[in-house]
Amino acid sequence: MYDLILASSSRYRQRLLASLGYQFRTVAPDIDEHPGPTETPGSIAQRFATLKATVVAQRCPHSVVIGSDQTGVCNGQLLVKPGVFDKARDMLLSFRGQSVSFFTAITVVGPQDKILSDVIQTEVHFRDFSKSEATTYLTLDQPLDCAGAIKSEAHGPLLFKSVRSDDPTALVGLPLIRTAEFLREYGINPLESVDAKTLQSTLAPEPE
Repeated sequence: MYDLILASSSRYRQRLLASLGYQFRTVAPDIDEHPGPTETPGSIAQRFATLKATVVAQRCPHSVVIGSDQTGVCNGQLLVKPGVFDKARDMLLSFRGQSVSFFTAITVVGPQDKILSDVIQTEVHFRDFSKSEATTYLTLDQPLDCAGAIKSEAHGPLLFKSVRSDDPTALVGLPLIRTAEFLREYGINPLESVDAKTLQSTLAPEPE
């Protein structure tokens, strides 16, 4: 079994990966996250995800490393992390009644530099929410470090009208379906590594 590493300091990605029973450690990658002038949102996310994974894999050559990144676009405008409250509110208000595309990239790098990578697109249609709703949402979630100022794992869905994606956790920042598929390529599968005692405990009936 390979040592599994998540190349991320994001607590949201850590929680997602842990929720499926993976045993892993985290290593924060140190990369330059400046997009090129001609890159598409999907290619930006994929390049950053691959760069995160490969940088950490070079430091930990006998490991399987997961890198992930997310970008978004609305009306042709690349979404950024707002950083400050007023910018986040203006960004959110521009989403009212609009469809926003989020691109979540996943890259898994293993020994011998074997690289598996993909980008999952998620379409979020926002309802016509009020300015006060946007202000309340921002106050509750403080999503100033999130692309597009959206936290779908918190109160973000209160602003949504609909969501379309092939991988439901992609919007949170880590597409678990594709991640699990790639990790099985390296023989990493929580469903095949659960011992009988743990399984019996999990399946024990709850007391009435």
